[in-house]
Order: sequence, then structure tokens, then C-alpha cells
Amino acid sequence: MKKKGAASLVTGFFAGLINGLLGAGGGILLVRGADKVLPNEYRDGRDVFANALCVMLPLSAVSAIAYVLRGSVHGLEFAPFILPALLGGIGGGLLLAVIDTRLLRLIFSALVVWSGISMLI
Repeated sequence: MKKKGAASLVTGFFAGLINGLLGAGGGILLVRGADKVLPNEYRDGRDVFANALCVMLPLSAVSAIAYVLRGSVHGLEFAPFILPALLGGIGGGLLLAVIDTRLLRLIFSALVVWSGISMLI
């Protein structure tokens, strides 16, 4: 159990570091870390994503505050994204309960690959 606790601390630290540094990406580390740390009897695959999101909410809030305090956010340029993102989050949360975990992992993997390629280009 100590090994899993240490793995959780290390994963959480690096997820926060990556999220603060890049503004995103910490969730990828959290999904992989939670997949290794959460006990098998308490998850069916969807729990990994749900737990990662529960950590990402306060982590993203802290990162956003840091960006605002540093002066990286100018005006309300982000405002048009808020309502659609909230609606998408609600829709995704509802779909999480019914989507097949293999499809969910495929979607997640495809998004990671697409994001990486688009960042390189």
C-alpha cells in the first residue's frame, strides 16, 4: 500500500507541474496513474476517468488563477468557450455512465495522439 501511496503522490505532483506549465496535459498523467493505483475491485475503467476529472477541477482552477495573476489572461477572451464547455462536460459525464470502456479508451488514446501531432505541426 505504501508503494501505491508514493505512486499517487508522484503522479499528482507531476500532473500538477505539467498542467501548470502547459495549461493542460496533467489529466493524461492522472488517467494513467489512476489506472495503476486504484484497486481493481473498485473500478470498471470509467472510474479512472471520473477520478482524474475530480482531481483536474481544482488543479485547473489553481492553474487558471496563476495565469490570471501572472497577466497571461487578457480581457474576457475565454468567455465564449465557457457555456459550450459546461454543456459538453455535462454531456460527457452522462455518456460516461453508458459508454463501453474499450471505446472510451480508444477515444482517449486517439485524442492524445491527435493532440500530440497537432502540437508538433
